[in-house]
Order: sequence, then C-alpha cells, then structure tokens
Amino acid sequence: MKTVGYHIPVMLKETLNLLITDRKGTYLDCTLGGGGHSKAILDEIDPAGFVLAVDRDAEAVKYASELLRDYNNFKAHQISFSRLNELDEIVFGMKFDGILLDLGLSSRQIDDAARGFSYMSESGLDMRMNRDDEISALEVVNNYPEEELTGIFFKYGEENRSRKIAAAIVSQREKKVIGTTKELTGIIASVTPSNFRIKTLSRIFQAVRIEVNRELEELEVVLKFSMDILKPGGRCVVMSYHSLEDRIVKNFIKDRSEGCICPKNFPVCVCGNKPVVSALTKKPLTASEEETATNSRARSAKLRAFSKI
Repeated sequence: MKTVGYHIPVMLKETLNLLITDRKGTYLDCTLGGGGHSKAILDEIDPAGFVLAVDRDAEAVKYASELLRDYNNFKAHQISFSRLNELDEIVFGMKFDGILLDLGLSSRQIDDAARGFSYMSESGLDMRMNRDDEISALEVVNNYPEEELTGIFFKYGEENRSRKIAAAIVSQREKKVIGTTKELTGIIASVTPSNFRIKTLSRIFQAVRIEVNRELEELEVVLKFSMDILKPGGRCVVMSYHSLEDRIVKNFIKDRSEGCICPKNFPVCVCGNKPVVSALTKKPLTASEEETATNSRARSAKLRAFSKI
C-alpha cells in the first residue's frame, strides 16, 4: 500500500495487529502524515468505529483529509502532541481503544526542498513541521549561543565534533547570516573529515530539526497523556526511527510496567506503586528483509507497543 506523495507505512500489518482490538472502537492517529495509517485503520474497522487523526503539519492535514473525505467516521485536526488536551473531542471525554504514533518526518517533508529538512537540497533554513511556529532552523543556527549549539548537536545528534562545528557556525555567522541549507552544509563540511561527512551532516541536521520542533519533549508529553485518554485495555503503538526516540519509549514502558520502586533489599513493598501498563513487545519489532528491500524508510524503524492496565 502506498500513499502517493508521502511514504509507505512501515510494518503496517504488525501495526494493525497490535493496535486494533475492537472493530467498533475509537482510534487516535497522532501522526497523520499522508493518511496511510489512518486509511488502513478505517478499512480494518467497522463503520461504527471512528478514527481521530492529528498532525502539526497543515499540508499533511489538508492532503489526508482530501484523501479520506469519503469516510464518515474520520476527522482530522492540525495540532501538536502537547496541545491534544485542547481538542473538543478529548475535552468532552473521548477515550481511545488505540493510539498510533509513527514518529519522525514523512518522505514528502524530506523531499520538499522548500521545507529545509535535507542537507542534499538547497533552501532557506526552516525545518518547522508547523510553519506557524516562531522558531525555525534560521533562528537556532544564527542566534543560539555557542555552548547551547554544542549541547544540541551532542544531545540530539550524538555528534562527537559538536564543539568544533558549533564554533565554526558562530565564526561564520559573525560575518554574515547563515541563511540556507547549502551554507550550513558547507560550514559543517569544512570542519569534518570527508569519510565522516555524510553521517555528520545527517546528525547535525537531525539535531537542529529536533530542537526546532521540540520533538523529544513532545513525545514525552503524548506518552504521558496517553494514560489519560486510553481506555482500560487500550493500546498504544509507537514507531520510532532513531535511538533517542526509541529510548524514551522503552523507558516509558519499563518504568510504568514494573510497579514497585522500593530498593531491592526491602523485604516487602512499602511504596504502593502498581504497574499501569503492560508491554506488548518484549523487544522492538523491526521490518523484514523483504520490506526493507522495497522501503528504505523501514530499515531504521523500531516498533514498540503497550496496553493500559
């Protein structure tokens, strides 16, 4: 199944098998994108079921809403994870049998040079998933202090040359504003050995994008909020594409499935903590060789799922 203009949904069969427990249930697609997952859920459930979908990218919401216009049991909103509690449906008590999070960028966002997500094409420095957000990559690259840039590159890009790259950026921006992806790429390349250049460019662009969109903070918010809006027994399926995201999901499930947090030398539990989730995947699921051969996006994907107790 392919959604024209966007990416092919990764591990679609595995996602649906884990997510859908009630064909007349209510499902929340938190990362609508091109509508591929929402369409698959709608085709799997009964007309009495319902899919609510959100995305912070207005273009994605418009595209998917048109794609799915014939489904009467579908509704989409443009909103970020951290503002889900503002949706009328949720304010008035809607609970979900399943929540889906397919994180990261869509292929369309990467391929659209005007969005500034890719170092392989020239455009203005933007990288905002929601173009109405105030902070863009231009702001981060040109106005953040050197130490803050260093921290972002190391924390979000896991880049060992973070300090050297941050210093090169600050040195260049003192001469003129760094306005394009090509200019930023040139600065990074100038202080990076050629055999590490591609990986370093990917890491720095990833780090700036994560900072611009507050991606990790947004993920932590939606995972916590899932406990308020999932029905008992409701499931959450999360697809991540880099280790930082996967670590947050892994730790969330681990922390909330263990219950007691007393020191191990205590003879009896005195904290009273109880498990609130049950892991549905002991280890993350990964795509098959057949899938990765036809869909490069699937190579880095890790799927984890849990249910609310």
